[in-house]
Amino acid sequence: MEGISNGIPVNNCSESEQLVKPYVPLDVASELVTRLYGLKVQSIKELVSYDDKNFHIKVLEDYDNANIRELCPHGYILKVLNAKDSQCESIIDAQNAVLNHLTTNKTVTCPRPILNKGGKFKSLEKLYGKSTEGDEPVSSERPYAFYIVRLYAFIPGKLLYGKSCPVHVWYKVGLLCGTLDKALKDFHHPGYKQVDSLWSLKQIPNLVKYLHVIKGPKRKALINEVIQAFSDEVMPQYDKLPKGIIHGDFNEQNILLEEQANQETAGKDYNVVGILDFGDSHYSCYVFEVSIAIMYMMFEDTVDPLAVGGHVLAGYLKEWKLTDLELSLIKCCVAGRFAQSLTLGEYSYSLDPGNEYLMTSAKKGWSLLENFWRVPKEELYSTWKEIISCYKSGGK
Repeated sequence: MEGISNGIPVNNCSESEQLVKPYVPLDVASELVTRLYGLKVQSIKELVSYDDKNFHIKVLEDYDNANIRELCPHGYILKVLNAKDSQCESIIDAQNAVLNHLTTNKTVTCPRPILNKGGKFKSLEKLYGKSTEGDEPVSSERPYAFYIVRLYAFIPGKLLYGKSCPVHVWYKVGLLCGTLDKALKDFHHPGYKQVDSLWSLKQIPNLVKYLHVIKGPKRKALINEVIQAFSDEVMPQYDKLPKGIIHGDFNEQNILLEEQANQETAGKDYNVVGILDFGDSHYSCYVFEVSIAIMYMMFEDTVDPLAVGGHVLAGYLKEWKLTDLELSLIKCCVAGRFAQSLTLGEYSYSLDPGNEYLMTSAKKGWSLLENFWRVPKEELYSTWKEIISCYKSGGK
């Protein structure tokens, strides 16, 4: 008997059994590419993802899609959105519009959406869940849900995650972040009016609902302290803060690098070339955007984590200015993102145990947050100002 659970059509599947993350074996992914986009798959590789399914696809030269003028030389990314987000089609339209805006104006390198055979940038597809009986045939007894399927041009490069980068790369990350916010300052789409993501920083006060997943009284007390500070310091100022469409997840696994030789050290160097995954893009405060970027850059090992904010801000402020009020709130916003990432990561892991990707932030995050939070604000900002001044004087 078919029913509706949280707005997602399912059959013979209780809410607790429902797989929000789609089950997409390689043969199913290949079939979607061929049926929807008229492309013949040469090779396919699944990529790491939080709650969607992503695949890097390379195709043969022969194709059947009048909406594709020429093939992308580096292949494509097939994205099958999770069932929950697949209910919000207007938001997906907004995300595709942002990407088309950026790629058309060539202001920021990001994935370009590909039209399917029907002339659409997305389609809603019925996909079955994983069988508990092995490779049994698909039948009406198998649970299913509906998922939005999209295709993007693949951008070559290396993810920033795990790379040993010179400090100037963090400056370039800030530069890209500021360039993106500047490029989207006049962009509007009605779909973004519906976005109310749990990952928006304005939702940090609501993290109290998830504190039960935090293990250990010290960690729980730390998160609670950050939530309270954010509620007291940031939220009363929310209406005064400049806003626009932001990326919302400017992290090390979404930033693309191009490797190049370092002439001075004869070692590796990197240039920041693009940004991926606009799935968390929404209308919000610009100070949230740069704070999120600072937080995630602190995970990399090549620079003192407490100094990272100075490098990122130096680049960001070159392209996009912040008011004194915004600058005064950055420490609390950075800490808020730490609290958000650690808490929601723990919560998601409790629902999907074994998915270690969900715990990426936890490996270093707790010690980083504790050290960052305990540093006096005046001391932290003094360090950042000195670094920013050094860039302005040409010292970096």
